[in-house]
Amino acid sequence: MNSSSTRRIALRLTPQEDDEINDYLSTSLRFKTKSELIRAAVYSYIHQPAPKARNEDQEAQLSKATANLLDQMVVKGLFRNRNDAIEFIVRKATEEHFLPLWLNKLIRGYLDTRNLLEQDDFSLPEESEERQRGEKD
Repeated sequence: MNSSSTRRIALRLTPQEDDEINDYLSTSLRFKTKSELIRAAVYSYIHQPAPKARNEDQEAQLSKATANLLDQMVVKGLFRNRNDAIEFIVRKATEEHFLPLWLNKLIRGYLDTRNLLEQDDFSLPEESEERQRGEKD
C-alpha cells in the first residue's frame, strides 16, 4: 500500500496498550507493522455481526466448584448474581495486568495444559526471579 492511497491519522494509546500491541507483533507472522494490525482490527470490528442481546438468565458454563464458590459470594452479599461476580473478576484481572500477562504466556506456549494454574505462571517475571533467588539462599 503506497502513501498516496492512504490517510494518516493520530491514535493515542496508553503505554500498556502500546506494549500489548508490540508484544503481539513480536509473535505475529501475519502483521509486520502496527498500522497493518490496527487497520485489520478496525475492519474486523466494523464488519463483524452485531452481538446477540444477552439474556440476564444466561450464564457462563462453570464447573460445580466454581459455581458453588460464586454462589457463596452472592449469598454473603458481595455480588448480586454470578454474572456480576464473573464480570468483577475479569475486570480486576485485567486492571491488575494478570489477564494480559497470563494470556501472553499462554499464546507464547509458556504454559503447559497440565500446569495452567501453577503459581509461577501468574507472577510477574521480576517476582519469579526474586523467589528463585530466595530459594537458593
